[in-house]
Amino acid sequence: MMRTWRCTICGYLHEGDSPPAFCPLCHATADKFELIESVGQSRSFAGRLKEALGQMRETFAPHAVSAHFPAALIPTAVLFLVLAMVSGSRSLEFAALALQVVIVVSIPVTMLTGFFIWQKNYHKSRSVIFKKKIALAWLLLLIASAIMMWRLLAPDLLSNGGAGSAFYLLLNFFMLACVTLLGHYGGMLVSAQRKTDG
Repeated sequence: MMRTWRCTICGYLHEGDSPPAFCPLCHATADKFELIESVGQSRSFAGRLKEALGQMRETFAPHAVSAHFPAALIPTAVLFLVLAMVSGSRSLEFAALALQVVIVVSIPVTMLTGFFIWQKNYHKSRSVIFKKKIALAWLLLLIASAIMMWRLLAPDLLSNGGAGSAFYLLLNFFMLACVTLLGHYGGMLVSAQRKTDG
């Protein structure tokens, strides 16, 4: 009889007679899986939705969710900016600016959720990796805010060209480097946590 097993650590669903030896997402062992459904059991859509929402509530990670906003938007904004500078497209330039506003709004949320994770899971550890992440987060907020304010105060910045435009583009690449390093250090922490849990 085919069964459905749920990882109690990350919520991954596995169909089979028995749970997998290791969860492919979080590497939890088979004993961390629970049986949730056998084939032949029919449940209503409302029942399945309630179960899915319950699983999401149990495994929801606000910092992981909020960190994906700047991590995804910053490369997109920089790409739009480069394309705008190459093509002269005002639409792409406006899109880059609109993304920049969302980036500046999302960074404090990411920092706040990161602070709670740092406090709860890592007991405000003062290790080098956390010092780097905190410094990079503040630097990212500073650079992203400067980029947004400069562009709002100088609407013709890119069309004027020259050293100002070049420095503006350089700031965008610094912003991209900051978010890349933050993602790298975050990945190191998640990987280390999985190794200690597994």
